Order: sequence, then C-alpha cells, then structure tokens
Amino acid sequence: MYKTFTSLSITALSCFALQAQNIQGTVFDKASGKVISGATITIKERPKEGTFSDGNGKFNLSLRPGETMLVKMVGFTTYQEHFTSIKEGHHVDIYLTSGVELDEVMITASLANSRSKRAIGTNVDHVDAADIVAKSNPSSLADLVNGRISGAQVYNTNGKVGMPIRFDIRSAATFSMERDPLIFIDGVRYNNSNTADVNSSQEAMSALNDLPMNDIASIDVIKGPAAAASYGAEAANGVVIIQTKRGLSGQKGVAVNVKYTGGISELANKYTKYVNNDALNNFFNTGHQNQFYANLSAKFDQSNSLFFSANSNTTSGTIPGNKDNRQTLRGGYDFSKDNFKLGFTAAYVKGKLSIPQSASGRDDAIWNLMRDQTPWPFISEETWRAIEKSYTNDRFTGSLKLNYTFPFNIKMESLVGLDLNYIDGLNYLPYGFLQGTNSTGAKQISDRRNLNLNWDVKLSRNFALAEKWQLNLSLLSQLTKATESVNGISVRNFAVPGISNIASAAEILNTTDTYFEKRTHGIYGEAFLSYNNQLFINTGVRRDVSNMIGRNVASIWYPTVSVAYNVKPMEFMKGKIDDWKVRAAYGESGRLPYPNDAQTSYLVENSSFGTLVRPLRKGNPDIKPERTGEFEIGTDISFFKQRLGFTYYLQNTRDAIVYTTLLPSLGWPSSLSGDYPENIGKIRGRGIEVTYNSRVFTSGDQKNSLDLFVIFNNQSNKVISSGGRDIINSVNLIREGLPAFSFYTGVSEGALFNSSGVYTGAKESTPQVLGKPFPTYNGSFGFNLQLVNNLRVQSLFTYSKGAKVYNISNRNVASQGNNYKASEDLKALLATQTPGTDEYINTANELSKYAGPRGNFVEKADFIRLSNVTISYDLGSWAKKQTNGFFKSCVLSITGNNLWLKTNYGGVEPQIDSQGGSKRNRGISYLSSDWTAVPAPRSYAMSVNIGF
Repeated sequence: MYKTFTSLSITALSCFALQAQNIQGTVFDKASGKVISGATITIKERPKEGTFSDGNGKFNLSLRPGETMLVKMVGFTTYQEHFTSIKEGHHVDIYLTSGVELDEVMITASLANSRSKRAIGTNVDHVDAADIVAKSNPSSLADLVNGRISGAQVYNTNGKVGMPIRFDIRSAATFSMERDPLIFIDGVRYNNSNTADVNSSQEAMSALNDLPMNDIASIDVIKGPAAAASYGAEAANGVVIIQTKRGLSGQKGVAVNVKYTGGISELANKYTKYVNNDALNNFFNTGHQNQFYANLSAKFDQSNSLFFSANSNTTSGTIPGNKDNRQTLRGGYDFSKDNFKLGFTAAYVKGKLSIPQSASGRDDAIWNLMRDQTPWPFISEETWRAIEKSYTNDRFTGSLKLNYTFPFNIKMESLVGLDLNYIDGLNYLPYGFLQGTNSTGAKQISDRRNLNLNWDVKLSRNFALAEKWQLNLSLLSQLTKATESVNGISVRNFAVPGISNIASAAEILNTTDTYFEKRTHGIYGEAFLSYNNQLFINTGVRRDVSNMIGRNVASIWYPTVSVAYNVKPMEFMKGKIDDWKVRAAYGESGRLPYPNDAQTSYLVENSSFGTLVRPLRKGNPDIKPERTGEFEIGTDISFFKQRLGFTYYLQNTRDAIVYTTLLPSLGWPSSLSGDYPENIGKIRGRGIEVTYNSRVFTSGDQKNSLDLFVIFNNQSNKVISSGGRDIINSVNLIREGLPAFSFYTGVSEGALFNSSGVYTGAKESTPQVLGKPFPTYNGSFGFNLQLVNNLRVQSLFTYSKGAKVYNISNRNVASQGNNYKASEDLKALLATQTPGTDEYINTANELSKYAGPRGNFVEKADFIRLSNVTISYDLGSWAKKQTNGFFKSCVLSITGNNLWLKTNYGGVEPQIDSQGGSKRNRGISYLSSDWTAVPAPRSYAMSVNIGF
C-alpha cells in the first residue's frame, strides 16, 4: 500500500512539474539599453504558441520545462533559451543584439513605422546629429545635412545670418517653385516657410533658425515618393524627420552636459571683377558667435525620464548690422507603465533677427558699392546704416504622444503636435535721413501669426503567422491644419524727429490684412510582412482630402510597395560578405495646388456708378495636386570593412499645374490671361546615388584608424508636356523636351555701329537655350582620421558640375554702371582707336559681350569646396581622473567651414539663389540667379563640451 501511494505521488508530482508555468520577461536592445516593443516571443516546440512584447518591452508566456523560448525582432539576432525547469512567475531580462552590420539603427520607414534599415526597401538617409554636434560646430541645418546624405544639395541661399535654406532633392521633376520638403520635429508638423513681410524674399528670415543644432539627436531624410508616399499630397519634395534628445535610457541617474561655442566669420573670397574692389571688400566686417548650451538628462526609475535644455546664441554676420539673438528652452518627459506610455515635448524660442538690406534693390548696400567706381550713388552709407529692418519672433512647439497596448496585443498611438509662431516685422527709416526723396521718415510694420496643428492616431498589431513569418498591420489617421494671418501698415512723413509711432505719420502708403488656411486629412493603411528576418515586403495606400483641391475632386489616393531581401543568410554567401541587401520600391506622392487655385473670387469696389463687382481670380473646380510616381531599385553591401550603396530612381510627374489663358469671350477680362490653373504638365526625372565608406587602416592596438567616404549623385529631368506652350519668366523656361527651368535668353552676336562707324551697342540674338540651374553631378567626399584614440580629424569636401547661374550682378554693373573692369578697360581702349578700323571693330565686338544681353551672363557654376574641417580631442579620461569622477566627458573641438573654393563661376559664390529658397509663387519664377547676393562666409569656431 505504501509503495503504491509513493508511486502515485511521484507520478502526480512529475505530471505537475510538466505543466506549463507562467514566465515573465522584458526585452531590451543590448546596445542602447532601451526596451523593445513588438518583439515576437514563441516556443520552438510549439511554434503556433506565442506572444509579443508590449510598449514597455514586457511579456508573459506559458512555458513547460524542457521547452525552448525564441525571441525575434526585425534587425536583431534571434534570442534562444532552453528551460529545463521553471518556477511560477520566473522573470527573465532578454538583451537582443544587432543582427546586421549595415547601419543597424531604427530609421523612419513610413508615416506609420520606424524600422531597421535592413528591413526598408528604399534609400532613406540617417544622420547621427548628436554625434556630429558633440564633436563639431554646425551653425545651421544646412551645415548639418549637406554632404552627409546622397541625392540632395542643402545650402543657405544667402551668406547673411538667418537666411533661407534651399533643398535640391533628387531630379527636381516639378514645375512648382515650392521645393521644400515636409519637416517633422518630434512628430510636430513644422512650419518651415520663410518670412519676407518687410523685406525681399532673397533676405527672408528662415523658420529653421529656431531649432538649436545642439538639441538634435538624429535626422532621417526621405528623398522621394517611393519612400514618402505615406505622407501623401505634400510629400513629393521629400520628408525630413528630426528627433530631439530625450532623457536617459537604461539605468537610472542624472547627466548634465554644458557646451560653449565661440567663433568668427569673414568674407571667404574677395571681389576681383571691378575697378574699385576695395569699397566692396572693405565693407564686410568680421562676424562673431557666442553660444551657451546646457542640458539635463535624467531617469528617475524604470517608468520616468526627463530632458531639459537651454540655449543662448548671439551671432553677427559679415554684413554690418546683421545680427541674430536667440534664446531657447526645450523639455521632454517620458513615462511608461505596463501597457501605457506617455511622451511630452515642449520648446519655446524668443529671437530677434536684424537684416539690413544688402541685396536685390536700389537701396541695397552691395549694389551701391558695386555699381559705380564712386560708391553709394543711390543712398548714403549714413542713411543705409540708420535704416532698421528686423523680425522678432516668439515660437512654441509641443507634442503629446500616448501609447496603449490593448488586449490581443493591439497597440494604439496618438500624437498631437502644435507649432505656434508670432512674428513682428519692422522696416524703419528715421526722420532726417534721405531715402529717395523722403527725409521725414517712414515706417512699415507687420504682425504675422502662423499656426500648424497635426493629430495622428495609429492602430497596429503584430501577427506570428508561422515559425518564420511575421505580419504587422497598421492603420493611421492624420489631420493637419495650417493657418497664417498677416496684418500690416506702411506710413511716412513724421512731424518731428524722435516720434515714430504709426499714428504720428502724415501719410498712409498701404495696409495689409490677409488670412490663409490649409486643411488636409489623410488615412494611411500599411501591411508589413517579413520572413525569417531576411525577406521584407511592405505595401500601403494613403487617401487624402484637402481644402486646397477642387470641389469636384473627392479625394486622392497614393499607393506604395517595397521589397527588401537580405542575401547574406544564403548558403553560398556565408563567409564571403558581412552583409548584402537588395531592394526595390514604388510609391506616389503629391504637391498641393497653390492657395486659391481652386477658388473663384470677385472684388467688390465703389465707383462713380455705384458698387461694382469684378472678377479677381477664376478657380478650377477640378484642380488636384501635382502627382509624382517614383520607382527605385538599389543595393547595400558590406564586405571587408567596406560599405557600398547604389540606388537608381525614375520619377514621372503628371498633373503638373500650368496657368493657361482665359478667353475674354467667356466673360473673363484680359487682365486674368495666363492665370487659370490646369493639371496638364508632365515631367520625367531620373538619377543614381552611390555611397562608399571604407576603413582604410586600423592599428593593432585599435587606437589609430582612417576612414574614407564618397557620395556621388547624377540626376536629370525632362519636360514631357507643358500643354503645348512655352512657359517663360525672365530667363527661365519650361518647354517640352528640355530640362525644367532651362536658361533661355539672347546673347550678343556682335557690335552695332552708326553711319559713322561708332559703336552704339550690342546686337542681341533671338533667345536660345543656355543650360540649366541644377547640377548634372554633385556629391561629397572626405576622411575621418583617429589618432592615439583621442584625437580626431574630419574633413568634408563638396562638389557640383553641370549647373549654371544667371549673374544679374555683373550684368547690371556692366550695362548700367561704370565699375565692371572688363568692360571699362575695353571702353578705355576703344576711345583710343579709330572708328571703322579693324582694331576698333574687334574691340567693339568684345565690348558688346558686356552690353546687356542676359545670355552673356548665364555662367557655369561648377565648383569643389572644402566645406568643413573639424579637429576634436577627447579629454574625458583625463578630466574624469583629475576631478575624481565629477567630469564624465570633455571634448575640445575646432571647426572651420567654407575654407577653400575652386570654381569657374565669374561671381564670388556659385552656390547661391536670389529667390531665397522656395517660394509660394503661382506659375514659375527665376531660379539660380545671383542678384547682389551676400556670399557664404568663411567661419571658424571653437567649442568646449563637458559632461557631468
């Protein structure tokens, strides 16, 4: 009896031991210490049983003794652990390691998701901004991005402080002047439009001034519709995703970082084309920068982390009076508990930018110093220095993000973003200073209110279809609203000196009162299928509605599909490469019509006959966004410490907006001719992007190394249809069969003479095509040298070939002034020669090249530039030892920007644009023109970056 009872007891205990026990765990990224949500946890012996890690990386799994747990996540090596015995409630921390070598970071794959680069079928560039800023001193977003991403040129359009940034991304296959990408900062739809309420567009204030470079953690650049389709009707120019720094991850604690940057700037290249160059060269002064930055990162426990930063930056430019003074406070808070996660960011910026007029006008400084041998012909230097042109702005940006994981592992994310910007403009001429015919003062003020609001809601769920197959489904709604209101007044003639309030002026010149509102709602669905962490297929579609499209257009659909396949796991590749991915994608996105293109409006005015109503604008009820489809194919391969990336893309843009002629017979006045928008244009673009990174040398002790990098881009576009008509503005042309915005104007065909044989001017040819404003080839190269483990030397060269620039400056000086040396020398020579002689005729023919035809000043603008050199020294170990651990890090750096330039351009700066970047412009305007623009300065900066 006893033996029987004992046998039964042992059998019962054995059966009990074999019953499944509940195991709890948390999944972490081993490299960063951050939790991983959405990891798949399965049982090897029972592959259909499994779960997912929640928003906090936590999971619960019912596991039996003798079974093996598998943890999988895209971009990470599969984790495997065998359990011989299990205690109920056992907890395990799982640390996943990177499974690839190819840029294994989480980057933006679409509006709905971020993924490992391994899993993305498009070429999305990732910039580790935090690492760059820690060791160098970029002064703007252009300095941070240009030359570090493929397929794009990003540069300031004017050399003054606070000027707009121009983005030339891929083939520029568009008729639109709107060329800026969408910009999101911490999920907030950022208003990056330039402000030119009291000055010219060439000298507009850039909205990107408000973002301190030291606060940026990373930047993802989505360059084409193949990747940007999920962003819909405004994303054909690409998307820039900026993430700012957040609180500590991993273990709890507090970290403090402080950084001081001091620098100077100067005229990089002297003016040499004029008789009197000294007046110009001596006008520029030495600019200065002083920046103080500090941040605090904290993690209080596993649920709470905090980030706070403060930045004060005062920068003066090379133009007298050009100064930017800006203070920024930024904070972020993250909370996570079980299935709930909250994230909050807020930033406040207060700034003032002074922009004295130095370009594109009769009263600008450069023109007054350039035109004649005796400077300041139109305005005195005293008056110029007395005029104040400035913008003051207060800006708040904030986001609130909520995540919750429901039963059945359904994850909901909701984000609300706000960007609110108040800008006051001032253009003030004090009493007693003569401008034109006015010496009794003038004043123009503007009051601008910009608001951007976006609300995103996403639902997603992971599915383990089989042992090696995973599926993620996402559905996202995005609502965006943008409003702009501008009020302004311009007056002149004050009664007495010292009184300049608007009410005291004797004459009101004009008033402004405008309001603009844009609303867009998009719904985006996405399915992401992966097999064995090797094959990745993504499909999605977005539906957009907007008040910017015609009332007869119900909605617009934008599809996307991409495939990525990792070749390395294949048997024949083992041991031969570190990694290899092939990829292909297709997607479509758009550019919204210009404001009011869809709306017909009338003007009500009084007359001697009573109230009149006359047509002001005829809108098109069928107008829809310009639409670009892009096919992209490429590969990324890593082998023997070499990395090579190759991308080919083909863009087809249809429904480009062309402004056509209205027929007077239909009741529309001739004043509206050429003002009716229609979707009739087509343009095709193509290009290749090549990136190469190489570890050339590593010493045996790993303390010395040399890395080289090269980026090569080739791009082109061609107009397929422009509605059967030429579209011309100044010297730029859109014509079927040519690149968009080709230069098109007349050139000199020789001299004209009167009956006495005396030279009278130039004979101008009929207009001809003279080139294009975009480069055929461009890119960058450089090296990163590490010595004795602490000293780093980095360089960045940029280059461009095939673009041309219309040099309005030299053309106007040669034809209107007396200071262009080439023409003045010829005039002097001609005065010594006899009319009618061969030598006189030859000199006259040479002189005619400078007489006025625009085409003679459409010039090549090829260049190679040493854009940046940074020398940094890491004193962290020494400082930590000297302070008994009080200092955690210390980096000293010296940075030089725009140090050397070689160009065939006749001006002083080939990479410039008097349009000031993108413009809201109905139809086309001129691109790549140099109208007395301030050249990019050479700058030097030193920084001390200390961590506590």
